[in-house]
Amino acid sequence: MKRLFVALVMCFALVGFPAQAGAHQVETFYTLDNQLEFQSVFSTGEPFAGATVTIYAPNQPDAAWKKTTTDSEGRFSFLPDESIPGNWEIAIEDSNNLSHADYWTVPVGDKGIIYDGIVLDSTEDVHYRAATALLPMVVSIGGALAWLGFTRRRR
Repeated sequence: MKRLFVALVMCFALVGFPAQAGAHQVETFYTLDNQLEFQSVFSTGEPFAGATVTIYAPNQPDAAWKKTTTDSEGRFSFLPDESIPGNWEIAIEDSNNLSHADYWTVPVGDKGIIYDGIVLDSTEDVHYRAATALLPMVVSIGGALAWLGFTRRRR
């Protein structure tokens, strides 16, 4: 019984009281002048330099219309082809492992970019991928501890 108690305390110490996360989110700002200019920075203020930027046109959502990278200040700019109306999708992603990313939708209408319609696609937060990846481990540990507890009671 003492072993089970120690195992449960260790499990809760590892899973229930995690250390402070060192992750930081990507924040993106945009302006419209001659082109649409985006700047992505981390929540710490550090530029999201060297991020891969993929732009998808509404008429070919599965093929990249343009690929580029952010500069040393986390900036990139582009001008959508106004002859292709619809929602232009922009993916700003960490080129190494997708642990940081921002996804934007830029609507283009008959008169050009609909500035007030530009939105952040917040359907997926890449920071929560790690949490769902831990679920099988937590369930496995819980199952093993429960099995250990039941087998110990029979003896």
